[in-house]
Amino acid sequence: MEVIMDQIRPNNAFELAAFVENHHDTYPHITPTGSELSGKSILITGASKGIGRAIAVRCAKAGCTHIAVAARSSLEEVTKNIYQEAEKAGVERPHVLPLQMDVTSNDSVKEAAKQYRSVFGEKLDILVNNAGYLPEYKTVVESDPLEWLKGWDVNFKGTFLSCHYFLPFVLKSDTKIVINLSSIGAHLLTYGGSAYGTSRFANVRFSEFLARDHEEDGLVVISLHPGGIKTDMADNLPSFMHFSLTDELELPADTIVWLAKERREWLNGRFVFSNWDMKELETKKDQIVERDLFKFRMTL
Repeated sequence: MEVIMDQIRPNNAFELAAFVENHHDTYPHITPTGSELSGKSILITGASKGIGRAIAVRCAKAGCTHIAVAARSSLEEVTKNIYQEAEKAGVERPHVLPLQMDVTSNDSVKEAAKQYRSVFGEKLDILVNNAGYLPEYKTVVESDPLEWLKGWDVNFKGTFLSCHYFLPFVLKSDTKIVINLSSIGAHLLTYGGSAYGTSRFANVRFSEFLARDHEEDGLVVISLHPGGIKTDMADNLPSFMHFSLTDELELPADTIVWLAKERREWLNGRFVFSNWDMKELETKKDQIVERDLFKFRMTL
């Protein structure tokens, strides 16, 4: 294990993770009951599979009224899953808008925004930037430049383009919440992980800028580590890191429902762990605000 920790170079990631009690699966405090997102609209990128699909399905369980799902690949399965979950939960059948969208393409995201406006109107309560890519772990010299930069194209450029075109809709709502999925990888110094780590680091800092730019508008922006989940994307993790893939898809999905069901200004611009016990986290609200915790800063 000592050798593995040297490969990962976790800094104080374990202390950060242990700020409050941890969970590896959903739990009663965050599990949707059917009314959390009633009357709300949400757009989720990277929604065709994995975490994105789980978010969309659990939003249906939470009674979300308008669900826009965006991805490059087919959205037929997730649309069917959303309807099935709503029926199973006994909530109103949501309006689902599938958007074929490549987050790395300016034209594609721009067109998706036009489609959203034509169907759902000019208001969007919650924007979830979930689309992500995990480049192969190699040193800078060993990396394929196109593979290395693809991490930035999806993780950073994709988040920027989604915000550029959909944020005007968010700002017209009363809810005004943006959740950008990031990763604890932004905080690690893992061997060969420069492409993923730096793009996720930039993603977190970008979230801080979003919150800063729109302080007067009342925008709430949260960066979220989804946990260690064995998705297709995680296959690119080096084998020595697979021990960390112990979390279930419903954990980040239900955490997002909890974060989106009300405006939590005390988490604005901050980095949040899906694994954290949110009930306990609420008891530390004053401490978090007073010490301005969970933001990247230089140590002196």
